[in-house]
Amino acid sequence: MKRFFFFLYLLIVAGCAQTPQKTAEDGEPVAFNYATHIKISKSSDGYYATIRNPWDTTKTLHKYFLTDKDSANADGCTVIHTPVDNALIFTSLHAGLVKTLGCKNAIKSLCDVEYVLDKEILDDVKSGKIKDLGSSMNPDIENILLQNPDIIMLSPYETSGGFGLLDKTDIPLVECADYMENSPLGQAEWIKFYGLIFNKLETADSIFAEVEKNYLSLKSLVDNLPTKPSLLANSLTGAQWYMATGNSTAGRFYADAGFNFLFNYLDTYGTVPLNFETVFAKAYNADYWIVKYNRDKDYDLQSFAAEHPNYKDFKAFKDRNIYFCNLSYIPYYDETPFRPDLLLRDLIKISHPELLQDYSLRYFTKVQ
Repeated sequence: MKRFFFFLYLLIVAGCAQTPQKTAEDGEPVAFNYATHIKISKSSDGYYATIRNPWDTTKTLHKYFLTDKDSANADGCTVIHTPVDNALIFTSLHAGLVKTLGCKNAIKSLCDVEYVLDKEILDDVKSGKIKDLGSSMNPDIENILLQNPDIIMLSPYETSGGFGLLDKTDIPLVECADYMENSPLGQAEWIKFYGLIFNKLETADSIFAEVEKNYLSLKSLVDNLPTKPSLLANSLTGAQWYMATGNSTAGRFYADAGFNFLFNYLDTYGTVPLNFETVFAKAYNADYWIVKYNRDKDYDLQSFAAEHPNYKDFKAFKDRNIYFCNLSYIPYYDETPFRPDLLLRDLIKISHPELLQDYSLRYFTKVQ
């Protein structure tokens, strides 16, 4: 009888024991040399991906198991069956990326179509090949379920509190936290993760290798130059001037382009709201000024000065060294996160035009 209870005890303990969760550390790692918020490893049945919470790096944002097996069980992981051929995408950036991977036909539905600039994708929306599912801020759950997507690609936010009703569906949510990387090549390297989802890792590796080569080659042109022109970025939004910091992706771009970015002393991440007086005191004598905006008509000096009377007091304004990028029709945010080499080329053309004499700016236009 004692033996019976002993074996019964063992069975209960075995049944209660938790199966160890698989992680991206359990297997052959996929190389990430710049990205800090993602790790991926290869197993015999697929790939484990762990996304670190960018807002609390002691925690995990999401774990995935990517597999082409018909049945898979990965404890603690969201299973994505690859290659995905029915994707709902919430951002024009990731729609463009999927197209770049050669998988445009996998884009079956989109949110926020009004922000899409890619003509081919827009043509597919007009023809009905890609379904327009409205606003990403208020997704139509009924229509989403009717589309029955394999995945939903969306961007996580620190204060979002989850994804509402989307969390209650069985559709895998791919949390595209690439934008939280703090280096241009770090964000671009996430293409490897998306390549795995669409069974295009070799293509993704090839694209990133070319981007990395171009970026480092361009950066080397200005690394040892004795002079670095000073730079002011952005403009007022209402009463605030949202300034990139030295640790932000934008701040890294400016440094890698050979600028003396006047606000690199801000050591937080992302952007910091400043008032006009703070910005003017620091940057009134800046050599160059770059401004991104979204409006129906392009700025000229007169219309830009009309936004704030003291813009005229900046040296860069007086010298006409202002470069504009109108986001209403220029695909700056659709291209540069995964092609930082293209943006770096523009910035070097501005900071040291003698180095790229035969190159014409892709995103910026000098004020007339």
